[in-house]
Amino acid sequence: MIRLLENSHEYNNDLRAMLMAFYPGEDISEKEDADARFTLVCDYDDAGATLHISALSIRTGQICGSVSGTERAIGDYKDRQNFRNAIKLAIYHLLSAKTGRELPWGDLTGMRPTKIAMKALQEGETPEAIRRMYREVYEVSEAKTELALDVAQHEIRLLTGLAADDYCLYIGIPFCPSRCLYCSFTSYPIELYRGEVDTYLERLTEEIRMIRDLTRGRRLAACYIGGGTPSSIDETQTKRLLAGIAEIYPELAEGRIEYTVEAGRPDSITAGKLAVYRAYGVNRISINPQTMHDETLARIGRAHSVQDVKDAFAMARAEGFTNINMDLIAGLPGEDASMMKKTLAQVEELAPESLTIHSLAVKRAARLREEFDAYGDTIHRDMEEMLDLADVSARGMGMEPYYMYRQKNMGGNLENIGYAKPGAESMYNILIMEEMIDIMAAGAGAVTKPVRRTSDNLSERPQRVDRIENCKSLRDYLDRFPEMMDRKEKAFRRI
Repeated sequence: MIRLLENSHEYNNDLRAMLMAFYPGEDISEKEDADARFTLVCDYDDAGATLHISALSIRTGQICGSVSGTERAIGDYKDRQNFRNAIKLAIYHLLSAKTGRELPWGDLTGMRPTKIAMKALQEGETPEAIRRMYREVYEVSEAKTELALDVAQHEIRLLTGLAADDYCLYIGIPFCPSRCLYCSFTSYPIELYRGEVDTYLERLTEEIRMIRDLTRGRRLAACYIGGGTPSSIDETQTKRLLAGIAEIYPELAEGRIEYTVEAGRPDSITAGKLAVYRAYGVNRISINPQTMHDETLARIGRAHSVQDVKDAFAMARAEGFTNINMDLIAGLPGEDASMMKKTLAQVEELAPESLTIHSLAVKRAARLREEFDAYGDTIHRDMEEMLDLADVSARGMGMEPYYMYRQKNMGGNLENIGYAKPGAESMYNILIMEEMIDIMAAGAGAVTKPVRRTSDNLSERPQRVDRIENCKSLRDYLDRFPEMMDRKEKAFRRI
């Protein structure tokens, strides 16, 4: 546990994010605790802020323990736009000195480290000027600076032709064969909820139809069916769902639009389901091993083997899929760089069209967070080396990095990054992160994000991005369906 004391909470989230970057999984609290690692004190004044670390807690405003480090941020702390990076750099320097570590992304803690490069490129800045900004302003490493610039350039190229009135469609299937150790998504064990699936699909199709009505006359840029695990529902239910979608969106069934199904768990994939996907226009699927080590798969709650991954991949190829993504996670319990190298070697033999590398994040709603004491010493090993190995492997398969994002509590303050061969990139993956156009979402726990703009220029920052959230609970989604649909319809009728 780390104690955080401030005389203003203006930058509380930024301080917490940096603490979590150096100490992933650690509790951060204002409460006094004799077992705290240390206390971080942030004292704002008219000329800036002073940050220091005390070995002991604070009583009645006085430091009881020795100060082990101090940093000063200069400026008007009420001027958030100009002061924010100053205080982030101050805490970064303080924690870097304390731990003896430098983070590859420097003091950047947001979800989209590429947005700086994208904005600068769109404003006409040279790559050289952008490199200086990353290094001098944010203290980002040379390797990550090049990665951010590379991804930004790919994104700009891929988004050419996108219109402000376009939108993406997300469809959520909240069922899984089992819950993985690291998962925080809305998901329900399929064996316990089979009796609810048909009713859920009826409501889901009704919501998709309403979304089509609300977006009549606009172009659908991409559709993504995620979860949960969409392939956990049976073949008959899969056909019913996709046939319903095809009736509402015939352009998807014709294969004219990027259409992804997160098949995800190899133990839920069958030749019959793959045939249904193909019949209804799905042109991109994801088969996600996370690791190619059976002992790790068992440890993290994945009820399948490495051989199941290979068998599912072969079935997908036999069915004619030519755009297959695979997900891997760096930093899983018990794994190190040598194990990642062996995983990548087996993935290379399968030769997918795209590869997504996730850095393990300890999420609040995940079982890993609840059982952190049991796994804390075994996770996040060799993270930077693992990502370097993945980069070499992906590029060796002819892929380039095309999108990137980050999450809270991610090991090493690193990133999730998608690589793809030319032409196999996912537009949806880019757009869900960049928040440039509306994301329309259907299903339990799905979040619709209308983008409010003052102009149709996509290079300009939106005025705001709203959130229209569906109930996470499956039962609430079914019971309160009219209420949720009424809220969504009213929100869009006001636009």
